[in-house]
This record gives sequence, structure tokens and C-alpha cells, in this order.
Amino acid sequence: MSTEPKRPRARDIGIVIGELLKPGKLNSITDVPRVKVGTAQKIAGNLSSKDEEERKKIVRAGVTIIGTDDIEQVPLYAGVGILQGSGELTGSIFIKEGGELTCPIAISGTMHTGRVYDAINGINPLRIQLPVVGETYDRMTHPLSHSEVSMPDLVSEAVANMSSESVQEGNVGGGTGMVSFGLKGGTGSSSRIVPGLNGTSYTVGVLVQANHGSPYDLVIGGKPVGKILDEEGYTAPWFPTHDAQVKQLQDGEGRQHLSIIVIVATDAPLLPHQCSAVARRAGVGISRGGGGNHFFSGDIFLCFSTARPETPRVAPTYETRVQPITTFTVNAVHNETLDFMFRAAADATEEAVLNALFAADDLEGYTGRKWRSLPVDRVREIVQQSRS
Repeated sequence: MSTEPKRPRARDIGIVIGELLKPGKLNSITDVPRVKVGTAQKIAGNLSSKDEEERKKIVRAGVTIIGTDDIEQVPLYAGVGILQGSGELTGSIFIKEGGELTCPIAISGTMHTGRVYDAINGINPLRIQLPVVGETYDRMTHPLSHSEVSMPDLVSEAVANMSSESVQEGNVGGGTGMVSFGLKGGTGSSSRIVPGLNGTSYTVGVLVQANHGSPYDLVIGGKPVGKILDEEGYTAPWFPTHDAQVKQLQDGEGRQHLSIIVIVATDAPLLPHQCSAVARRAGVGISRGGGGNHFFSGDIFLCFSTARPETPRVAPTYETRVQPITTFTVNAVHNETLDFMFRAAADATEEAVLNALFAADDLEGYTGRKWRSLPVDRVREIVQQSRS
């Protein structure tokens, strides 16, 4: 067990995103009733080896699973949003068509997408399903050769680890090898409580896999932290400059493959079109933090509601040639009262990205480049100086 002190979250050092809505008890997506998250990762390999074949065996990979215990029996209304679509979310066409999420969501690295997809189906081979797998590009730390990674084992471990406890953040799950704003990125989470009528309330929770943003662009609490860290040389030389940049662009290496996957969960009774609208507001939170500026970025969002139908669904019957229509009853939020759901999704997304950065530890990639964690003490100084 590590004896190093736990890194603080953004709120622990006084960075508060949004003043109108408060976070849930855990400030995590698991504040939403019935939502569970599981993570599994593998960090291995001989970093000191100079042998090219040995370095290909270096592993910085993982997977994150999000869902509910009875998602196959009680599908969840869901919707997808996109800020920039240079990425993949399998199963999203069926979500758009049917408006429902019928299996857990998995998030991993780009080159693992197919293996994770197969592994999800392998857990229940008797059920035909279209797994929902999101990805971000982890080549900054992990080689394209993945022979040393058993994704079925990691998926099974993550599913077994699914819990309603606070989500682990930083270098865990699918976020293990991710880089964000020239710093070590990864997994982060946050939540907001939205008031309802007669003393009721609903929870909006967000989980991100942050692998996006240029060093210069990072904004924390409205402060140009990325610009300051870049000028101080903390995040250099990841972002190419001058002749090096020109050469990299000519060689096809200057293209930035950046992405962020955002999962939004809520217990508010949203219809599918409302889930899509709330999902899109994750883009507001990303933009506030300095993201959303790259064509080759997969900024893809999914929102689902855990609210149950008022009356149970009746299974269709196929006893006659003409199948009878069946119905069920649901509650639904009025469209005109969605404003604070939008605000909650944006605020929680912005804070979840920060929590990913705050929690992440230094990580050396397979090329020998060490990706540095966010310098929390320096960030605290920058924020405090701007307030004085």
C-alpha cells in the first residue's frame, strides 16, 4: 500500500465551479442512485530497457465500466451529444434510434475498442447486444502493439469491481494512459444537486476520460493556468514550436489526436431527446476549461436517466400473426424546466476534468517521455494571487 499522501481534488484547494448548484455527498457520478462504476488497469513493462521489442511490451492501459445492476432488464432512456466527432462511441446509432441504453458503458484506449467490445459480449454470450464502447487515443504513453494486454481479463475485473462508492480518479481505468493539456490526464468525476418541486431534488453526475486540450489553453476557475505553466516551461516541450513544429507537420506527426469522453447520469426522469440535450451541455464545461479547439478530437458525450417507468413494461407477445401494441407510463421533466439540468451538466463536467488532472500522478510512457502531473501547489498560488 502506498504511503504517499492522496492528491487533493479541485474543491479541496478552494476551486469551486459554479456557485448556484452544490455537489452531491461524494461529488461523483455515483451520487446518482443505482449508478455503479468499476475500473481495472495494468501498468507494466521494463522502462529501462533499450531493446525496441522489449519497450513494445510496456503497458499503460485500462478500462472503465459504468451502468446499473439491472440495466438489461430495465433499459435506461439515453441520448448522445457531440462537440467534435473525431472519435468513436459504438452502439450510439442504436441509442439514437431507440432512445435507450441496454448494456453497461465501457471506456478505454482507441486501439482496445474492438477487444473491449468483444469482451463485453463475452460476459453474456447468450444475449445479443450492441456494446457501448467509448475511446480516447493513448499513444502518448502506450505502444500501438497491445500483445501484453488481456482486455477480457481487465473488462471482467472492472465489472467485478463495479461499486456505488466514490469513483477512483487519475491514472485508473480507461484513463490510465491518458494525457490532457500536456499534463497527465485520466479519469475524473463530479456531481450536482438540482432542485425539484415540494422539497424534491435530482442528481446529475458526470464521469470523464480526459485526453484532450493543448497545454497553453488550460483554464482553471477562469484563470489562464495553462498559459502560465507553459511560459514557465512546465508543460514544454510536448507542444511543437517553430522549426520543430513545421517539420512535424510535414512528417504528419504534428496532428494532435485528442479526445474526451463524458458520461452524464441523472435520476431525473428525462426522455431521450432531453438526455441528448443534457449530454450536449458537457461541451459547455469542456469549453470553459480550455478544451474544444481541435478538429482531430473526439469530444463525445452520453447522458442516461435511471428513472424507472411508472408502470412496468409488458413483454410483447408473438402468439398471433398481428402483434398487439403495448404501452407503459413514464414521468418526464418539462422541457422548459431543463435549464438547471444544463447548468449542472456543464458545471460537473468542468469540475470532473479538473479532478482528473488533480488526481493523476506522473507517468512515464513507452517512449521514455515522463508526463508530469498538475503542479497543485503552483495552481493554488496562481488562483490565490488572482483573487488578491
